[in-house]
Amino acid sequence: MKVFEKTFEIRWADLDPNFHLRHSAYADLCAATRFQYLASIGYTMEKFAKIKIGPVIFKETTSYIREVLPNDSVKVNCKIAGLSKDGRKWKMFHEIFRESDNKLSATIEIDGAWLDVVQRKVVSPPDDLKTIMTTLPQTDQFVEL
Repeated sequence: MKVFEKTFEIRWADLDPNFHLRHSAYADLCAATRFQYLASIGYTMEKFAKIKIGPVIFKETTSYIREVLPNDSVKVNCKIAGLSKDGRKWKMFHEIFRESDNKLSATIEIDGAWLDVVQRKVVSPPDDLKTIMTTLPQTDQFVEL
């Protein structure tokens, strides 16, 4: 399967006082990429609301490599870095590239799970979503959780 990727233009609101992409904007771009990927496979916000589950994040680790400046555009991809056998827990990995020179600017690794929003506990996802998660492009360091 092809790696899912989205392109974003950097807005004034994405910058910090040092005139580069602010730390929380990196997380926002990755979250938008994850949700756009899920929507592209049929798991829209409406579907998550209907089945009463959604993703929950336990840990987010960002490594900053190169600055992203005003008027840059970035490409953000989404790969799976780990998955439990029952599909409840997962690790996602994002790479953020400056579009102008295709240089890696940052990486973000997310530890998460599927949350039943009524019972407020971690649950296995529906079978089709579990299957989809196993077919996502994997990182070279993929681990079974």
